[in-house]
Amino acid sequence: MADTKWLVIKRKTIILALAGLILLFAAYRATDSYRARIMSLPAEKFQSVLNNTLNSESFHFSVKVKMGDRLISDIEGKKAGPDKIHITGTMQNMPVEFINTEGKSYIKGYWSKNWAVLQNDKLVDSELFIAELNPMVSFVFKDIPQIKRLNTEKVAGEELLVLEMRPIVENPLMQLNYHDFMYRVWVEPQKELIRKAHITAAGKNGNRDRLEIVIELWDYNKQIKISPPDKLN
Repeated sequence: MADTKWLVIKRKTIILALAGLILLFAAYRATDSYRARIMSLPAEKFQSVLNNTLNSESFHFSVKVKMGDRLISDIEGKKAGPDKIHITGTMQNMPVEFINTEGKSYIKGYWSKNWAVLQNDKLVDSELFIAELNPMVSFVFKDIPQIKRLNTEKVAGEELLVLEMRPIVENPLMQLNYHDFMYRVWVEPQKELIRKAHITAAGKNGNRDRLEIVIELWDYNKQIKISPPDKLN
């Protein structure tokens, strides 16, 4: 005859094991439900991030633009106020430096090794160098039909939210030449600011002119000084 004491212990063990399994299953279902909720991001929540980013008065940035396998531009820059900007880097494999401040534009390296003064120039407002001179134009949308949260990721030591979306872009030049835009965006959650974006779009000639833009942004709303060149020759 089995020992009654051991039968009681085994029964308790089985009950405890079953209770543990039930708790684990409930925790899994709760976690799965929570994950489903946080993976979808309401459009109005991201609109707050967009507004904060687009309304920033100053920032540093870097932009890389590729078309197919060709590197079109690789620049770093800083922007202060509505019309002060300074960029350096390469465009079309040529060195370039551009400054716009105090109502004048200065450029060198692209056409000449010396600074050229462009009086009352509208290059900053033109669509010639869209993302390079004003990376914020890449974040102006007509609508964002699809947006979801992927995960979190550390960038420069900071934990950022990673979002993925398929927006309808506002810029007519981008709309004319590209379609099927896919954005992956890294957001600083506390300040609700975009810190990085990886943008891809399909071109008319397939992979040969597939657009790829990588934008990084930092030093939001800090005091940034932009001055004319010291020497024009």
